[in-house]
Amino acid sequence: MTTQQPSVAIVLVNYRGWRDTVECLDSLLGLAYTNRHIFVVDNASPDDSFAQIAGWCDEPQASADWLALPGISRWTSSHSRLKIPYRSVKPSAGVIPPAAPDTPLTLIQSDTNSGFAGGCNTGIRVAGIDRFDFIWLLNTDTVVPADALDALIARGLDCECGMTGSTIRYYNRPSIVQALGGARLDRLRVESRHIGEGTPFDPDLIHGASVEQDLAYIMGASMLVSRAFLLEVGLMREDYFLYYEEIDWALRGASRFQLGFAPTSYVFHKSGASSSKLMAEFSARHYYRNRVRFASRFFPERMPWVRRSLLIEFLRHSVRGRWLHARIVASVLSQFTVLADEARKTHLSTK
Repeated sequence: MTTQQPSVAIVLVNYRGWRDTVECLDSLLGLAYTNRHIFVVDNASPDDSFAQIAGWCDEPQASADWLALPGISRWTSSHSRLKIPYRSVKPSAGVIPPAAPDTPLTLIQSDTNSGFAGGCNTGIRVAGIDRFDFIWLLNTDTVVPADALDALIARGLDCECGMTGSTIRYYNRPSIVQALGGARLDRLRVESRHIGEGTPFDPDLIHGASVEQDLAYIMGASMLVSRAFLLEVGLMREDYFLYYEEIDWALRGASRFQLGFAPTSYVFHKSGASSSKLMAEFSARHYYRNRVRFASRFFPERMPWVRRSLLIEFLRHSVRGRWLHARIVASVLSQFTVLADEARKTHLSTK
């Protein structure tokens, strides 16, 4: 007698990164795990991403730029130019019915760019929380081996985890770890750091139980979320837009749900694919503002330290001539009290 696989919705959020997204799709369509459906949310990309992804599905082709990585089973390797069945939907259409059994992919065209959290939430809403046992949130600039989801599900079921993470390895340096599952949190400094970041990849030295003891949150590059967690804790807070949404989500459910780590679920992450000056400014602004929001919500007693740490950041950037970042930090310091008060009020109103 065979046991039915738990159903999984795989959610990707694309913004101006269709080339990465189609490589990710190429690996996801080669997953050994069969009871899954892929949802790609395009966050109103201005670069015609939605049409590019749809066009690739109509005639999928591999790229010479894609690296050969261990365990990857690509759709294009075994289904050369064979069309990938998909459907296109808009979130504004209301309740969207399940896809046909022979359609493995749903492309979601959003009217607005609601950030990582908002895009993930859009994908989850379209998927339907009650329709799937798990949601797998995955960055578009990743590729995954064929057995990556099997390992995640096995650990998620074994520990009844609210969230479960993978071993994240750098795409261009697969012998180096970016994160084991996620990050630990220094509660005094209100700062986090990826577990295992920068260490050589050696599966014999990765101990799942010890990693799980240190986990404060699961890295959003690969995050398996259970239906029970979603129903009890809810969706991600969208006011973060970018940064800190993962740890906020995990801490909101920390008293009720365990965080899990699947050591043999490998995900290769390109990490920081966009490095333009405009994107650097955009990212830095959200990072510093959200540090204040997050600390205000969960560690209000540490707010004096957070303010001092921002002042130190301002001085450090100024001394090194990083005037753009210095101006951003100065702006956040000038809004410190307002940001903190607003964040605390919304936290209390949604508990």
